[in-house]
Amino acid sequence: MSQTKQTILFLASWYPTPNNKNHGIFIKNHAIALSKYMPVIVVYAYSKSSTHDFKITKNKEGNFEEWLIEYKKSSAPLISFFIKYFRFKKAYKLLLEELIKENISVKAIQLNVIFPAAIALPTFKDHYKVSYTIVEHWSGYLPEDDNYKSGIVKDATKKAVRSASKIYYVSEKQKQAMLNNGLKANYELLYNVVDTTIFCENKNLKSKKPLLLHVSSLVEKEKNISGTLRVIQKLQKANYEFDFLVVGGSKESVSYYKNQASTLQLKNTSFVGEKKQNEVATYMQKAHALILFSNYEGMPVVVLEALATGLPIFASNVGQLPHLITPDFGKLVEVKDEKELEKNLKLLLDGSLKFDPEKMITFISQNASQEVVGKKLAHHYNSDCA
Repeated sequence: MSQTKQTILFLASWYPTPNNKNHGIFIKNHAIALSKYMPVIVVYAYSKSSTHDFKITKNKEGNFEEWLIEYKKSSAPLISFFIKYFRFKKAYKLLLEELIKENISVKAIQLNVIFPAAIALPTFKDHYKVSYTIVEHWSGYLPEDDNYKSGIVKDATKKAVRSASKIYYVSEKQKQAMLNNGLKANYELLYNVVDTTIFCENKNLKSKKPLLLHVSSLVEKEKNISGTLRVIQKLQKANYEFDFLVVGGSKESVSYYKNQASTLQLKNTSFVGEKKQNEVATYMQKAHALILFSNYEGMPVVVLEALATGLPIFASNVGQLPHLITPDFGKLVEVKDEKELEKNLKLLLDGSLKFDPEKMITFISQNASQEVVGKKLAHHYNSDCA
């Protein structure tokens, strides 16, 4: 990283690691998008069962760098919280020392997901004495999630929000939920990023047999996988012929839902686990619709990626989706309304619904491409933080 250029320092609460390559991938995508216009370093600490107390790994590509520090996971059950807290703070102190040693000049800090990285925020802010921006993805403020409860989380969040120059949010419902929790600030909508060189339409790959696709972490509370499988069962019992493909999830969750699909006697249903971005893009290019029957969402990256490939969306009316999915882009139903989702998918499979892939692709290129989102963030850091 050039020492003559001022860097935007990304402080991340979630981020991809060697053992969890999709965790917080949207944060990495924002960093890469911004790095097209100015230098970015991401710092992230995570625990792991290891022989090393602390181990720093650096990766660099152009103006984008990621500095990941792995700290040893505690095996002491009664005091593990305190040991983890100490090691977490120590890890970020070591990252700051590394930045100082490398003579990195920081222009501003971007806090990505407030907690727990907000605990380490003062370590960097007090040294560099620069302003900071927050990009919040967490759904915990929403009443459907209802995880904004802990005193530690609330205290750290209020302190971080109080002094932030701006908070970028990913859904109107998330913003309102934060305001309802007394988190008043300068808010602005920020789209998640799609790499449109990977996620693009390829008509030659489209499968002849209808292919319905679901892509997610397979977390039941949020994604309502069980409800989705019941709708698939009803479609099959009505003699509709199609394939159903589920991408994502841990080995444990994949195994669990495979068993559930077997109990429901689902046919032509496959679970392929976590996949790389280019593999997900290929599945989307082959598919005829993306199903995301969630109980709550923010701004789902998979929906933006699907739209970039010209793939229609069948989803719940949650998060930012009411502001994204027009009649040209797909169909929304109310949360847990299995009958309406079944009805809409029957119309799709009957060939009664028409969508506009070109409008989908144009919408993403104008709002969620690396170029557009990167320029938006760069403008903020070059003007508001000048």
